[in-house]
Amino acid sequence: MPVIDSHVRIAAILHIVMGAIALLVLLVVGAIVAAVGTFGMSLGLERDVAAWVGGVGLLLVALFAVIAIAEIVGGVMLLRGSELGRAMTIVFSALSLLNIPIGTAIGAYSLWALLRAVPQPQSGSAPVRSGAAQSY
Repeated sequence: MPVIDSHVRIAAILHIVMGAIALLVLLVVGAIVAAVGTFGMSLGLERDVAAWVGGVGLLLVALFAVIAIAEIVGGVMLLRGSELGRAMTIVFSALSLLNIPIGTAIGAYSLWALLRAVPQPQSGSAPVRSGAAQSY
């Protein structure tokens, strides 16, 4: 398993959690849309309108579920060190910027973590502990 920067690992976990939360929300929304589609006539809707709401609503829920699953897959692939997972997570990070306020923070952090240049230790120098005083 490749060594992954701690910030990249956190970004991957955040995107996995965001995808899982999105799936849970879509489960509830899908149940509501299905109920309206099924019992719409008893709620006072015309039969065609209830069928349209149920059909189109469930199509949209399915589309967003596929997107949420892709975000989870991208996060897992990033945890495993895949470049495709990195690209997928960058795309989902950019899309998360529109999800105000939590998604914006997660998207900005993820973009920072994934697009920054990670300093590599030089071969002849001793490793520097974080928090230790450095002399220049």
